[in-house]
Amino acid sequence: MKRFVFVGLGLLALAAAPASAADLPRGVYKAPVMISAYNWTGIYVGLHGGYAWGSSNGVDLTGGFIGGQIGYNWQAAGSPWVFGIELDSAWADLGRTDTVVSGSSTVVTVASRAHYMGSLRPRVGYAWDRTMLYLTGGLAWASNKVSVSATAGAFTAGISDTQTHLGGTIGTGVEHAFTPNLSGKIEYLYTAYSRETYFPGIGGGVSADADTHAIRLGLNYNFR
Repeated sequence: MKRFVFVGLGLLALAAAPASAADLPRGVYKAPVMISAYNWTGIYVGLHGGYAWGSSNGVDLTGGFIGGQIGYNWQAAGSPWVFGIELDSAWADLGRTDTVVSGSSTVVTVASRAHYMGSLRPRVGYAWDRTMLYLTGGLAWASNKVSVSATAGAFTAGISDTQTHLGGTIGTGVEHAFTPNLSGKIEYLYTAYSRETYFPGIGGGVSADADTHAIRLGLNYNFR
């Protein structure tokens, strides 16, 4: 009799097991959250160089430049958005020189040369871990010198004037961190400079503005 009781209880337990298992709470699947392992927050300093081209009063300008930059980036933890600001300064050789022969022996040379450029620009970027695509724009300035000289035989005379042009600049770029501290970038900037007057004391002077395009390569050291 006891044997039948135990057998019956065993069968009831086996029958109830699936139902009990079905009543147990099931685990909830959660998609993995992708969090960037690299964070761009911090101060950086670096070097840059490149090539620029443009026009001033319909005259084509070309040349190169090399300089440095300092900036700061901020990126919230777990966010792909990067916000920053950058100040750059560069020695430049951007301009044009034209020579005209007047008469039989007089040579007139006119040169316009920007020898210094700089800008102060906020940046907004979107980062995929160590790679960041960004937009930038802000204030720009350039120091430009216009020289006119005339040579007749052994006699040479000339005048020059230097003006600072302010303007606005806008562009885009991509930056990649090769190591935790070292990153490289390539950047395009379009700049429109204000109109300034050269030699104002000579017949009212000559006014000139400029629009330029620039491709820049840069290398940054990030203090992280």
